[in-house]
Amino acid sequence: MELRVRTVLLLLPIVLSSCLGTKYLKKDESVLKNQKIHTSGKVSKEALRGQLTQSPNTRLGIFPIAHLFHVRKFGETFYDSSRIADNREKIDRKYRQKINKANTSKRKSKLNTKRIQKLDKKDKKLSEGNLLMRWGEELAVFDSSKIEGSAFNIQNYLFAHGYFNASLEHSVKSKNKKKIINYTINENDVYTIDSLIYSIKDSKIEEIFMNDIAEHKLIDQQYNQDLFAKERDRVYDLMSNNGFYNFKRQYVLFEVDSTILDNNQLVIRQSIVNPPDKKSHRSYRLDSIIFSAEQTGVNRYLKPVEYNSVTYNFKGSRYSERLISRRVFLKEDSLYSKKLTLETQRQLSYLDIFKFVNVNYDTTGGQFIASIFTSPLKKYQTSTETGLSVFEDQGFPGPFFNLTVKGRNIFGGLEIVQFDGNASIQGIQGVTDDGSDDVNNFNYSRLQYGATLTFTFPQFIFPLNERLRNHMGRFNPRTKIIGGINFENRIQEYERNTVNTSMSYIWQVEDEAQYTFTPFDASYIFSDPLESFKEDLIATGNQSLIALFNPSFVVFSSFSARFNHGNYGVSNNNSHFIQASLESGGNLLNAFNNLPAFQDLENYKYLKATFEFRQNIKLTSRSSFAYKAKVGAAYSYGDNNNGSLPYEKYFFAGGSNSIRAWQPRRLGPGAYAQIDSTETSGIALDYKTERTGDILLETSAEFRSSLVGFIDYALFIDAGNMWLWNSPKLKGDAFGEDNGSFRLNEVARELAVGSGFGLRFDFSFLVLRLDLAYKIVDPGYPKGERFLLNDYKLNDLWDFRNHASLNIGIGYPF
Repeated sequence: MELRVRTVLLLLPIVLSSCLGTKYLKKDESVLKNQKIHTSGKVSKEALRGQLTQSPNTRLGIFPIAHLFHVRKFGETFYDSSRIADNREKIDRKYRQKINKANTSKRKSKLNTKRIQKLDKKDKKLSEGNLLMRWGEELAVFDSSKIEGSAFNIQNYLFAHGYFNASLEHSVKSKNKKKIINYTINENDVYTIDSLIYSIKDSKIEEIFMNDIAEHKLIDQQYNQDLFAKERDRVYDLMSNNGFYNFKRQYVLFEVDSTILDNNQLVIRQSIVNPPDKKSHRSYRLDSIIFSAEQTGVNRYLKPVEYNSVTYNFKGSRYSERLISRRVFLKEDSLYSKKLTLETQRQLSYLDIFKFVNVNYDTTGGQFIASIFTSPLKKYQTSTETGLSVFEDQGFPGPFFNLTVKGRNIFGGLEIVQFDGNASIQGIQGVTDDGSDDVNNFNYSRLQYGATLTFTFPQFIFPLNERLRNHMGRFNPRTKIIGGINFENRIQEYERNTVNTSMSYIWQVEDEAQYTFTPFDASYIFSDPLESFKEDLIATGNQSLIALFNPSFVVFSSFSARFNHGNYGVSNNNSHFIQASLESGGNLLNAFNNLPAFQDLENYKYLKATFEFRQNIKLTSRSSFAYKAKVGAAYSYGDNNNGSLPYEKYFFAGGSNSIRAWQPRRLGPGAYAQIDSTETSGIALDYKTERTGDILLETSAEFRSSLVGFIDYALFIDAGNMWLWNSPKLKGDAFGEDNGSFRLNEVARELAVGSGFGLRFDFSFLVLRLDLAYKIVDPGYPKGERFLLNDYKLNDLWDFRNHASLNIGIGYPF
């Protein structure tokens, strides 16, 4: 045994060297292993790394493995440039012959396009290699000539950020054909801006500038060349929003003087010069505004209409001038404003009526004319979509089919009428899984199909005065009225049909904040469970589960707000997302209870609130750290529903977007637990039935990084649980007669914890996610036995019944 350990230790350096690619080096070559930057902490090391002219090979996490280099080497084993070149010549000759034989110019053009496309693919392979070679990296061979270039870039960066007297030293360490470059930086004291002197020749420009001086970007700041660019942009925007149509950024000049003051204090002279050969800047007022909507393929011009001092020219179809005018913020005799121009484009684009919206200005003829030019989208449009979907964070992805038919401006009020039909099938766990099979086997099929009809109006359908409606035009106001029907058939369990109607008011502030107020959302739900399934429901003792399958009528009002800062979820950048909602159920029941059709239906009165925060922190260009926190509570105050909520309004824990070490809807409530009677090797908990809760607390954190090509990986940890209010004891608790009730002093001890790793396959049109998670803390066990990690054995790593869970999802978990 001792000999084996010594052998492994002796071979380890050789293995690791091979992982970094040293065996592929030529004589006298070395691989660039690392570049270390040493500072006093005043400057971001990540920013300084961006100045380096050479980079070491990307490694696999913390492991000394240049995996992308080995991916490229593996791709080279299949690469034959001469064969690709021969194929290219054959393709070129083949298509040239076809082109020569073609009888029409249209046919010739089509063949030539195909020829170019195929040749481009071959040229890409010749210049960049095959797919694996393009995913990989060349070996990072140390190049001493690039050190000076890196040092020069670092010095420039330091100077641009106010470290005028910074010094830099670099050294190289060599060992076993591996080089480590050390850059040692002494930033010294930073220069700061102490005083500003203004020189503005145009009195109108000076007045506007001084009135906005509080927004100045340079006052009392550390010297930073980026701030000068921001100040130049600020002045440009300020003048462009106050009538100066021809104002340019280059009219804003800066001079920096470091000789007047001591102690690294700077004096900045800011000048705004006049245009060449001009004594002042000219401001522009709008003489007229023209709105044009020209439908392609139509030659019928309608008679121009003037409304609110805007001339409307329509070709083909007429659109409501009154509604369009609420989103046009350019007014006759008003000063030119770039901000209002962009806002007009944005709000008109939100209508989903026009392909594009362009605003041009004409200064010829001594007048200043604004022309808003649009081209309408097709009045009727259909689309189909197929793919994979997951039902409510549970089950195995299955195929779906969606059909959408959209009609625009049907009634002449810029409204959109949309029909959506859908059908899908997934593999899922049953509501009362019998536990006889592996928990990760989805033994039930769910067939779902339905349709909705949506009317979207570009205004609030509510009695408001015209002045308020015009003001609301800046917030993309919409009214949505939806009616729909849905059929759900869970094979071997039940059929469930839902008829729903709702009305919502939606508005947004720019692209970051969106608000939704739903005065009413009403659903009639009818279920037809199989007899065997009814018996399983009764056996669970879960009253909310049983009540789910009674005919019911659910009506509620709600308000929700969403804030997305930094385009969260779009790319790897610093961003965050906040979502909050408040819902009141049963507040409109009095309007329905007197109707005979609603006398024998289950109905509910409740309050529900949720709050969620997500954040993505960019670490490097290839990695990020993301986390979320979610809390929610629901409370039933009705007398005629046994204190229950509508089943869909309960909280659930576990699943691919929740605590991933537990199967969907199988965690909690609290420390409630049942024993698995089929387990023969020891005590194990039974998660065969869905669990519902009134209170939810969830947190998750992930390290995300690129692996190779379109494949990313993640390391994650989840923690959370859900609880009930003071409720009757659940049936069959295994330890301590716990009924899953919420007790503030027990919350920390009843948090479930899971951890694991995952792969994400980014196909651009969707992200397929595989997450393997393991239970770390299970609150279902007695106190003192809930930490499971110490008891893990090798076989437990693939024990998908008691310890592990494989989650398949579409998109990121948060």
